[in-house]
Amino acid sequence: MSEQNTTKSALILIEYLNDWLAPTGTINGQFQDREQLDAAVANSKEVLAEARRRNMEVIHVQMVLEPTYRTLGAAKYGLRKMMRDYGSFLGEQTEFFPGFEPLADEYVISERTGGSSAFAATTLDSYLRHNQIRDIYVMGFALRQCVESTMRNAHDLGYHTNVIWDASAAFTKEQQTSFVTDIIPFYANAVTTKEFLSQG
Repeated sequence: MSEQNTTKSALILIEYLNDWLAPTGTINGQFQDREQLDAAVANSKEVLAEARRRNMEVIHVQMVLEPTYRTLGAAKYGLRKMMRDYGSFLGEQTEFFPGFEPLADEYVISERTGGSSAFAATTLDSYLRHNQIRDIYVMGFALRQCVESTMRNAHDLGYHTNVIWDASAAFTKEQQTSFVTDIIPFYANAVTTKEFLSQG
């Protein structure tokens, strides 16, 4: 039996939402590398199906904000300002993109308050610890924003973190390449979709 099947692990899907993935999403148009985005969505479907086949813990991370963006504060710069400027994460934009809807027994985190990490002001850390999960696989959108922030946070919290980088999309190919070569080695294990599927 492989280590994958003897160690309790979780797959964390970050923001598989209409805002990122639907053509009408307020952030969707920011992806300059459309081929990378399409490949990430296709790979993510394979990874999710395999994780469910293995009975892995599957955790879905949403971002749901309210129209006044009160939780973002003054939002003078960075992602907090961008979310306000784009009108992101409101209404139907916060719904899960078709094909990535959570199953009834899968944990959903939607209480985020504008932080880029899935751990920021959420129950993710306590949920993982209470369920004795130390090994996590992370994928989602966007690679250099919420995925990277979650990866760094997970490292500092002591998790054994794997980033399925080709099931995640950056805005450009250069951002993806830099992330894999310059950032991941310090915080996590870089995993491809093919490698994840082969572990089963």
